[in-house]
Amino acid sequence: MSINDLFKKGNILFAEKKYFEGLEVYKDIRLKYPLNTRLYDEINKKIKIHKKPISQSISNSEIEEFFELEKKGHASIVITRLLKFLEKNKNDVLTISLLGKFWELNGDYQRATSYHKLSVEKAPFEVALYLNLSNALKQNNKLDDALNFLHLAKILSLKDKSIDYEIAKLNTKLKNYSAANVIYKELIKDKTINNEIIYSYCENLIKNKQENSVLEFLAKYSKTHSSDDNYQLTLGLANLKKREYELAKICFLNSIKINPNNSQSYNLLGDYYSAISDIKNAKINYEKSLKILPNNNMALKNLAAISFFKGDLEDAEEIYNSALKNNKNDYDAMYYLSQCQLARCNYETGWKNFKSRWLANNFESKKLKTNIPKFFLNSDNKNLLVWSEQGIGDQILFLRFLHNLVPFVDNIYLNIDSRLHEIIKRMNLNIHFVSNVDQIKKNNINSQIPIGDLGCLFVKNNSNLIDNFEGYIKSDTKITNDLKNNFKNQKKYICGLSWISKNEDIGINKSISLEVLKPLLSLKNITFVDLQYNNTIDERKKFYNTNQIKIEKFEHIDNFNDLNGVTSLIDICDFVITVSNTNAHLSGSLGKKTYLLLPKGKGRLWYWSSENKKSNWYPSIEILQQNVAGSWESVINELRKILKDNLIE
Repeated sequence: MSINDLFKKGNILFAEKKYFEGLEVYKDIRLKYPLNTRLYDEINKKIKIHKKPISQSISNSEIEEFFELEKKGHASIVITRLLKFLEKNKNDVLTISLLGKFWELNGDYQRATSYHKLSVEKAPFEVALYLNLSNALKQNNKLDDALNFLHLAKILSLKDKSIDYEIAKLNTKLKNYSAANVIYKELIKDKTINNEIIYSYCENLIKNKQENSVLEFLAKYSKTHSSDDNYQLTLGLANLKKREYELAKICFLNSIKINPNNSQSYNLLGDYYSAISDIKNAKINYEKSLKILPNNNMALKNLAAISFFKGDLEDAEEIYNSALKNNKNDYDAMYYLSQCQLARCNYETGWKNFKSRWLANNFESKKLKTNIPKFFLNSDNKNLLVWSEQGIGDQILFLRFLHNLVPFVDNIYLNIDSRLHEIIKRMNLNIHFVSNVDQIKKNNINSQIPIGDLGCLFVKNNSNLIDNFEGYIKSDTKITNDLKNNFKNQKKYICGLSWISKNEDIGINKSISLEVLKPLLSLKNITFVDLQYNNTIDERKKFYNTNQIKIEKFEHIDNFNDLNGVTSLIDICDFVITVSNTNAHLSGSLGKKTYLLLPKGKGRLWYWSSENKKSNWYPSIEILQQNVAGSWESVINELRKILKDNLIE
């Protein structure tokens, strides 16, 4: 629809007194045609014609009294009085708006939202009412709706830069980093810009992994801002994300020198120590941060993470719950709490909190933008779209639940990494693969669910995991038989080997070198086959030249792109030795005997929970975990003994 058609549509709606619908059209105009100047004149005409003043039914002194009562903990008394006022005049906008505000202050965001919505309906040209409604929706975890009402407030006050700033911050929270960046670029053109906006702009760039842009931008302010502790913190954080650890440390120490009472300085210095695996000093600095600001959620969450990685899940849960008492909408705390709960097999609460992952900062998957209703068991929506999230290992983890969906739907449409398609076809489930919006529309899909939410539908206890197993994927028979021919004359055991994780954040903690694995690789009765999905030729060659131990590699199988071939490669093995990566999931889902080498500390993932060293999610996987973070010696020695006792003749 052209801009003229949109203006025409909007004007008709305003003439029909459908004000809210008219503002929605004007919002679309602004978002689609941000440089158009006609909108300002048009909305001012509408405001002049249609806006009605709000009567001062309650005096300013009474309103001040209400807020004083609320500060003393008597919000319920204020609400009772306002409800009595409303009984006398059910259309009084000021009373309705105040009720929304005090319900909000009283922590009932659902009631607050309903009253704020009512106030907007009765006074659709009052900017403040939209801002109130947006804030209540944010508190009620309805961030997309909150953003929409901010856009409507902006239509009514096009020159108000403070609304732009609120829109930018909310876009960052929603991980709409590019949209936020567009707004920030306009805001920072103002020479009188305040520091808060400068650092919020940098925060958005850092979250969007544009650390170099932050460093370039901050360089412009070095002369005027270098003595600002928050400037040093932002500069340090950008360097920390770039893994320029010493530069980051210098910045954090500079910040502490400038302002010893900035709790965030100690928190980020703790992050520096955590990044270099100095957990002792990390903890010391997190505790210093908390001493300055006891309700500092960032430090609390970092301390909880230390407990989680140490394996002290109960302590981690307690700390995350403390963070949520400070801020019940702390999505990071909620998401990481869910991992503790799921690792401890507390599925009911764990799955509930797991749904917060979409707004957690370190959860990088993007939520599918769609108006298709969410799928629930026993709903009437029979054409179901299951869409992928997270890494390919996580996708394999949740594939087991496709079987469970069959009784509840007529058709399953799957949007998932194409490398898994051939594997999934052998699950014999009549799966239809889709890859874009047009295909979704064409197939009349009427319900959808992210693959990670299948767990909450079908796992209530560990017995559900056992019932959902039985090796839920199979290898390609022809490829498997062809590979077996390569070993038909040998009597050695075949062991699939995977020793590297390419995860950007924690891969180094999960990975092992071939030299460290040498006590296993020197066992004489085993042929080791390379399952790694990255190029290992140099490491294998160096290891062979030094030790005369060969790791076999099937060059005709692309271990990264041909997961179908890798599945057969795993299937010909007698057993697999692997770190926590995609191959662990492939091997476990095949039901192959697998020894999982797991780190203690950073790199520990929630789904590797176990009983008697047996994985809860993959019964064929035996888990061997480090005793000391960073040291694989105990793990290697334990596995060598197991292999010598059970496999080596």
